[in-house]
Amino acid sequence: MDAMAGTTNLDAGARIAELEARVALLEERWRLNDAVDRLAEIAVRDRLPLDHAMRLLMPVLCDAVDARVAWIRTYDETLSLHDYVHATGDEATLPIDLDALAARADAGAVLERVGSSTVVAQRIDVAGDPFGTAAVLIPTALDDRQAERVRGLLHVFCEEIDNTLASIALARKKALAIDAMSDALAEPVLDDGLRAALAILQANVPFEDMLLVFRHEDDASGRTLHYKIIQNGVLVHDSTTRADPEIDAFLRSRAFRMMAGDDAEVRERFGIRRYREEVLINGVRSARVVGRLVVSSKRGEFNTFDRDLLDRFADSLRQRIVDFNREWKTLSVAFPRDACDRLLREESYREKYLTPRERECAVMFCDISGFTRVCEQVLVRPQAIGRLVDTWSERVVEILWETGGVFDKMVGDCIIGIWGPPFFDRSSKELCLAAMDAAARIRDFTRSLTTHEDLPELAGAEPLDVATGLHWCPLFVGVFGPDEDYTGFSAGMNNTARLQGQAKGGEILCMDSLVGVVDDDARFEAWREAKVKNVEHPLRFRAMRR
Repeated sequence: MDAMAGTTNLDAGARIAELEARVALLEERWRLNDAVDRLAEIAVRDRLPLDHAMRLLMPVLCDAVDARVAWIRTYDETLSLHDYVHATGDEATLPIDLDALAARADAGAVLERVGSSTVVAQRIDVAGDPFGTAAVLIPTALDDRQAERVRGLLHVFCEEIDNTLASIALARKKALAIDAMSDALAEPVLDDGLRAALAILQANVPFEDMLLVFRHEDDASGRTLHYKIIQNGVLVHDSTTRADPEIDAFLRSRAFRMMAGDDAEVRERFGIRRYREEVLINGVRSARVVGRLVVSSKRGEFNTFDRDLLDRFADSLRQRIVDFNREWKTLSVAFPRDACDRLLREESYREKYLTPRERECAVMFCDISGFTRVCEQVLVRPQAIGRLVDTWSERVVEILWETGGVFDKMVGDCIIGIWGPPFFDRSSKELCLAAMDAAARIRDFTRSLTTHEDLPELAGAEPLDVATGLHWCPLFVGVFGPDEDYTGFSAGMNNTARLQGQAKGGEILCMDSLVGVVDDDARFEAWREAKVKNVEHPLRFRAMRR
């Protein structure tokens, strides 16, 4: 009995000693955890670079496990793998191949005896994803119990720093994504940049469907509307291609309501019913909404990281839209919408198409016949005169654009149009015929103004008419001056003005060069000549048949 009691006491004593050792080990782990946690919080609070944070943390690890060297390979702020080393003596590296060690640690914990020393290593991971390797060099050969102690402490250290490392990497990942989207949207061609930025956004934010619409800040007609529809991660509708006329018409008829917040019909049309994140894109001069971004998440909702990237995408896109709108506004003064679209889809379009160059062009000068008489005897009031000028010039410019022309300028009540620029991709005959077509349509429109609803003062008055001159001549044409106006200069341009001055109301006079290009006598009346001031030879021309 006494022998059995002695054995029981020994077993109990051993168990107590084992429990005390375990408690001591747990307390040691707790102290390490607490120390690393406090230092990690300091690093976050003071926004220390990872290198400085490691200088705080790694000595604590070395002290806890009595290591001569601590080594950590993880991702730095550039998301590149970087080695961080802390040594307590002269030896500043591990006596083992580090790449091989990292590969082995990725498969499981490593304990390797090297001479009289021991290397202990393990993988750093976040939610199961590998994030690097940590290792220590102990200057003694560890027995199993000692090795277990070091493994446990190293594991505590790695578990405590992995979130810090992950937060740094996540912040860097976000910054890189934001920079990449911003760089993409800096592409000269907006559509190319937008496609690249959307690809970057898709790689970082797990969205399923997206509706994106935006327009020029001053556009009330919808001419500048852009849209992109992504469904199940695939771009299915794009305003640059307008592959589906029904979808294009649907969006153009509802886009303004969507931008104003009434997006239920559009979302229903494309089946977006789950949680969505909406971002408004405001104009630069006012709070007026010029775009809207509606996104649905594959996970049902977006986390903070996703929302931040969506907001920054919208911010970068807003600035790019502002730049795009500025370019559009400048170009749309002179060029029709299709030409503006084509120019803005071309990289370096200014150098390719808008820098001054000498080309043959069709030129038109036209003004309202008897404008002064109408203003003084019929309209009288300045407001009525202004309405006439606005109503007439707006439609005349539209006719220029509808026939492929360029609006040069308006001088008084005279409008100047040019055919050929900016692409010079039509034949000389096509350009001259387009100018003649525009002149005839302008004449018809001008004659109809006495019945125009916006000009009641003209009701019952003698019909208005226009005097027009057309020419085919060389021009030095392009962007000129501090305001970067698109215009042309040449003696031929001046002679077109002189020719227009010879025209009576309703006449469309065509210079001999244009008549020769058209080469169709049936279109013209008899030859005429006119001697004009400051020109050596008389102007030779024919009137277009009515």
